[in-house]
Amino acid sequence: MKNSIEKIVETVLIQNRISNYDKKDLELQLQIHPNYPSFQSITDTLDYFDIDNIAVEVPKEALDQLPESFVSLVQNDHTEEIVSVINKNGSIQLKHTDLKKKKFSYEEFKETWVPKVIAVEHNTGGKSLFAKESIIQNILFGALLVGAVGSLFYRPFDIYQIVFLLLSITGIVFSLFAVRESLGIQSNTMHQFCTTVGNTNCGDVINNTTGKLLKNFSLADASIAFFGILTIYQLFYGFNSTLLLPTLIGIPFIVYSLYSQAFIIKKWCAICIAISAISAGLIAVALISLPFSFSVAPIASFIMISALSMLAYIYVKEYMVENKDYKSENVKLNHFKRDRQIFNHLLSISEKIEDNRTIEGEIILGNPNSDFKIISSTNPMCGYCKGAFEAYARVLRTMSDQLQVIIRLKVSLDDLSNQATQISLRLMEIYDKDGSASFISAYSEWFNDRTFSTWIKKYGAPNNNEQHINVLKSQSEWAEKNNLFYTPATLMNTSIYPKKYSYDEFFHFTSMMIENQQEQDYDVENQAIEA
Repeated sequence: MKNSIEKIVETVLIQNRISNYDKKDLELQLQIHPNYPSFQSITDTLDYFDIDNIAVEVPKEALDQLPESFVSLVQNDHTEEIVSVINKNGSIQLKHTDLKKKKFSYEEFKETWVPKVIAVEHNTGGKSLFAKESIIQNILFGALLVGAVGSLFYRPFDIYQIVFLLLSITGIVFSLFAVRESLGIQSNTMHQFCTTVGNTNCGDVINNTTGKLLKNFSLADASIAFFGILTIYQLFYGFNSTLLLPTLIGIPFIVYSLYSQAFIIKKWCAICIAISAISAGLIAVALISLPFSFSVAPIASFIMISALSMLAYIYVKEYMVENKDYKSENVKLNHFKRDRQIFNHLLSISEKIEDNRTIEGEIILGNPNSDFKIISSTNPMCGYCKGAFEAYARVLRTMSDQLQVIIRLKVSLDDLSNQATQISLRLMEIYDKDGSASFISAYSEWFNDRTFSTWIKKYGAPNNNEQHINVLKSQSEWAEKNNLFYTPATLMNTSIYPKKYSYDEFFHFTSMMIENQQEQDYDVENQAIEA
């Protein structure tokens, strides 16, 4: 087995845009692992850096369903070698391998492939272009809006200037819809608009190769750049003869767009026709109102604004394309992770705890008579328990009659004044006195803020009821007896919820397990009737 595990892992992380790790620390964590080099050394290291991952054996027929980049195994001289795999455009590319051949068709790859896979999830965080929580960005955007309105408000306007500006802004709006269509981002409103006339299909026209001016620059991109530059120039320099020449440049684009729709593609695009009509309107207004007189300074200013606007648009467009690709890959990975067979396999090899009896006096949510039982071991001070409890609450909102969720609060009882213990005792009092809904509300509010003084002020201090203390003691003993020293831990009937899954998938798998159990119960009933 080849020992370049560090390069293999780094390649897959880079391919999936993950950067929340230190390269040297990553290499160290891999090398100090007792089972280095192995699959386990990789998954444990990824877990160490909180990088979402899943390791599973898959059928060879599922190769085309796997993410674009993952870690896997190949047969090499009767040994298994760990490699990084890039699954793209119907072919397989291997990196960091001793194999002479590095690129394979699916069928060729299957001959040497050992179908064990480690997949990681694309990281879409940390690159938000417009962060709602950023005060600085909000101030800057506010200043931009005020400046734009102010520059227009205190400037003399005639009817031609107003019409030209409004047409330019309208052109930006329709061009944005065209770009969205080219990226496959659709809306019901635009779909209805695009199908208002008989033989119309905006997607077919906009995405046709005739609309590509350059490799990564289409008529849709040209139109948004065109209208955007005209609008920005008017904000800074007003309505003058410099706008006449770029407006007239739009004529060949209008002719080409209409010609390609009528004679090449033979379909019409309502968005494209609207853009052509707006461009024609701009040409008409410019010819009527602007004189044929030009000077060097305004033209230089226009060129500068055009260059800056194009650079900004190219950056934004690249961001949009990357974001779309990330979402597509995440959908694919989530589909892979949520596969029924994969989950059932991981659940079957997960830790088993046969003792799932109910402890008298503990918190039971949902249907206490249900055969499907979830036992949760949580601690109010555990940050990860927030996501787990939110998952339980979501399941209860839709399936409360089909399952029971037992909340076991694993806290220290050596010091009853401990904050986690105080919160747990008060939560048990709320449950006993006010019921499940009040308990869920109180525990959820704790996780949302986690300020002890604020929460205790609202809900009050506990009475340190002896019965509740005994229940907590029994729950802690149960957890220790079954080696559940971590929180959150979730027992689904008699199997621990696999650690490879986050609680984002908990709702999906709970629903699936309930469905499986109902099918089994139905089969048992039928067999009993037949007997």
